[in-house]
Amino acid sequence: MLQLIRLSVVFGLFLCVFQVCADDSFQIELVVFSQDMPSTELFDQTQTRIEWPDAVLDFDVLGSVAENAKMLKPVYDKLAAQLSYNVLVHAAWQQTLSANATGEAVRIRDVRGEVNGFMRIQRGEYLELMLDLEYQPLSNQFYRLNEVRRIKFNEQHYFDHPKFGVVAIVKPL
Repeated sequence: MLQLIRLSVVFGLFLCVFQVCADDSFQIELVVFSQDMPSTELFDQTQTRIEWPDAVLDFDVLGSVAENAKMLKPVYDKLAAQLSYNVLVHAAWQQTLSANATGEAVRIRDVRGEVNGFMRIQRGEYLELMLDLEYQPLSNQFYRLNEVRRIKFNEQHYFDHPKFGVVAIVKPL
């Protein structure tokens, strides 16, 4: 009987460890778009001001996500169908992150070189998404979106700037 209890405890601990490991993988996805909306705001940034972390990974070296598994495909389709928006980046990847840790920064950029920056997530008491992105439609014109926001899993989050925006979602795997 004692041996059966020990075996049950060991098996229970094994399941707990397995569950913790399974919860540490996430699918992260974002859509970056420019918006051609009139604005009276003045922007005087003429050079990059991104505060780069020590190490940055390209999202294409992380676990890729199949097209049919992308959660923001309806958002992408809706934005692409409207003339006042121009989708610049639609990226999705898988990333592992331990509890009470900050994930590796992931570089976000488009093929034309208009979007540059990074995104990272942090798990602590709350889940936080950190963005530091710049949109550069002209060689001497930069628009920056630098924000840290508490988010929830499986919810779409909209980060707004008068010239561009980001829709992001984080899903545990």
